[in-house]
Amino acid sequence: MIIFLYGEDSYRSTQKIKEIKEKFKAEKDPSGLNIVSFEGDEFDLEKFNNAASQSGFLVSKRLIIVKNLLSHKPKKETAEAIKELLNNLKNSDNIFVFWEALVPDKRTALFKLLSKEKLSQEFPQLETTKLANWIKKYAQEHNGQIDNQSVNLLISFVGNDLWQLSNELDKLIAYSQGTITENEVKEMVKAKLDENIFGLVDAIGSNNKSLALKLLGEQISVGLNEVYILSMIVRQFRIMALLKSLLSQNISEAEIVKQTKLHPFVVKKLLPTSQKFTLNKLQLIYNKLAELDVKFKSTSLPPQTLLDLFIMQI
Repeated sequence: MIIFLYGEDSYRSTQKIKEIKEKFKAEKDPSGLNIVSFEGDEFDLEKFNNAASQSGFLVSKRLIIVKNLLSHKPKKETAEAIKELLNNLKNSDNIFVFWEALVPDKRTALFKLLSKEKLSQEFPQLETTKLANWIKKYAQEHNGQIDNQSVNLLISFVGNDLWQLSNELDKLIAYSQGTITENEVKEMVKAKLDENIFGLVDAIGSNNKSLALKLLGEQISVGLNEVYILSMIVRQFRIMALLKSLLSQNISEAEIVKQTKLHPFVVKKLLPTSQKFTLNKLQLIYNKLAELDVKFKSTSLPPQTLLDLFIMQI
């Protein structure tokens, strides 16, 4: 049996591996002695071949897990040897799990072979309704409850990072005396940069440079990396340019959410701000952000100074 798990949502794919291991231990191998793991950056074809061709110790099966093999791009001859080996092992009693933390290059022959397996599964990042449902289900499974407004606020703070969402939900469930409320989310969850970037972008759109500089300084003072801040500013302006273009086609807010697959909170937040810019202005700012990214890597000026100059110039 060959199982292939991959995708941007490494939390859910990791949980799937845990389920497979727990089931294998419960049904075949309580000791876990017959579970073997290989890491892609240290993958050894001979050791894998030996593990794959052997039966289990005191049991009939082995569970063999290979992590991030495709991401580390095995040499052509290694990939060919793995392909041949897998074709020979399709009827093996052993269970083979190939796991990738992200989406590997789909053009490779090895990916094409693995993705054709019946038990191949991609884990894309959850969006909108599916993400909200995941949060509610997680809370219920951990003896908690959360209302819809708190779900939306939590998503606006954290986004679709299930690793952080699970950590934040664990804290909220332990702290809350009942259903998790918006105030508890505001009090306990450390918001990602998005919420403050909304304010920063809005200040730029209102030509309030002093407020924009203040908000930028606050983010840097709490230890946020300037490169990360720049990437988030770029993201917001990219989204606004998209929204502006769609608005010019007289598309409704609900349809915009459907077409862009953005969270409704993000669309609702950025639609008014996007109205403060013309498409030409958004394009100009986007070009300056691209230039700023180059300057980050090519000049000796501190990144914060470059960000300050960017705000002053636009």
